[in-house]
Amino acid sequence: MIMQTVLNATEVRANFGGFIDTIVRDKPQAIKRNRDVIMAFSKQQMKELLSVYELTFEYEQDEDGRYAGSIEQIDDIVADAETLEELKYELSRNLVEYAIDYEANYSRYYNTPNRHKHAPYILRVLLEDDIESVARIFHA
Repeated sequence: MIMQTVLNATEVRANFGGFIDTIVRDKPQAIKRNRDVIMAFSKQQMKELLSVYELTFEYEQDEDGRYAGSIEQIDDIVADAETLEELKYELSRNLVEYAIDYEANYSRYYNTPNRHKHAPYILRVLLEDDIESVARIFHA
């Protein structure tokens, strides 16, 4: 591993408060326990790192004027609504439900070939505070 500082898990346990302070105020940290290495980031750092995973939605307007759409990166998330703004919120609600289920069953979803690529988008959604903030990360 190229990273210069990899902390031992025992050191982290002994100074957990300082470990958290360093992550939040200074930089991410790497921790090694036996052969396993994990990375620790603050919420803000993760949001910034994942910001490149943009969500776009595609839509069509039916003859009756309703909008139907899906999320390009997670195409099995679909919704319909009377306006584009309502469609964005419906897609956001459905995405949040999927993200919660994905997190609860992470190992199953992450290890499924057609769902593995959803992971960074799911993490990005889970870091948001509410439906409105999820809706704001969509692009049409």
